[in-house]
Amino acid sequence: MKKILEPQVPFPVDAESDNFTAALASALVTARGYTGEKPYWCASKRRHCIHCSPCGDNLLERHQLSIYHCLLTVSTLAFGFDYPWDDSVGQHSLPGFPWGWRWDESFVDKLARFAGFTYERFYSAGEELLKAVRSAIDGGFPALLRLENEMEWLLAAGYENGMIYALDSKLHALPEGWQSSLRDAIVITGNARPEMSYKELLERIEKALSYDKHTELEGVVMDVLDHVTEENAMDTAGMICGITGVFIEARWHAAEAFCGEENLLWDICTDREIHSRLKDVFSARYIMDGNDETHGIGWKIWGLMGVGPETGYNITERSGDLILQKGTQEGLKAMLAKVLENDRVVCAEVRACIEQL
Repeated sequence: MKKILEPQVPFPVDAESDNFTAALASALVTARGYTGEKPYWCASKRRHCIHCSPCGDNLLERHQLSIYHCLLTVSTLAFGFDYPWDDSVGQHSLPGFPWGWRWDESFVDKLARFAGFTYERFYSAGEELLKAVRSAIDGGFPALLRLENEMEWLLAAGYENGMIYALDSKLHALPEGWQSSLRDAIVITGNARPEMSYKELLERIEKALSYDKHTELEGVVMDVLDHVTEENAMDTAGMICGITGVFIEARWHAAEAFCGEENLLWDICTDREIHSRLKDVFSARYIMDGNDETHGIGWKIWGLMGVGPETGYNITERSGDLILQKGTQEGLKAMLAKVLENDRVVCAEVRACIEQL
């Protein structure tokens, strides 16, 4: 017997650096029975998609990306300067993510409460897991699997006799004996009513943006840029490039989540006036062109270091030469200070809205 779930949205879609969130977003498209006919609300045009550009050619991908926006925001990963599975950083810039963190139960439970799904979790691959995966697939629900590449997640999206089909960038059969490399499995068992309140969501964001390690980053970066030498230039450029690569993408996801309508975040909103205020501040501070917004500043920072699409968004030897220049250092300090200021303004407005709820 063969069973393959539909629809399938291979991932990542667009700028999705967090593999777990991308996998979960694709899983929820399938679990909720989305189709290519489901209307999609375009935040940038403030209307339902009318296929005015190629981005509307695959609405399932647009829906997956919309889910990703919201999941990254409620998880608070949209508000850091690193991702918590990155063990190369000494301390994470978000609360609740210790070094060596690997998708703890509290993290997954909050996403389930927000997005409205139930699940079972397994850390070993015995008959119980295989039975649960097949049962979930029979019910129309994928399972998230983390195998020997511990940072990457797959979706169990089908089976045929004893074989499991997995989805990431494409659908493929898992090799025989894959169970021996299992590290983690999250089996979606059903859809449920969202339980997280809008106030709780805002409280999580406020806590992330006011976290001491988040606010201390400005002083750390300024000190590093005041002490650039030929010996540490490449390391310093790598640090700034890494920080920028996170916030330029992550804050965009947060702004899209708040600027969208008919998305998961909109679904739990209980006060449209407050939501409108937050939409305005997230847009102005994170993505509004020509407004010293965080997304645009990120591109300017990359430009100062000679980083861009042509370098794969990675530093080169030229980046080390550029960051040795006093003008580059001062420019980077001014722009990074503005990024932190944008976060403070957003945090203040979130705090004010919490007090009204």
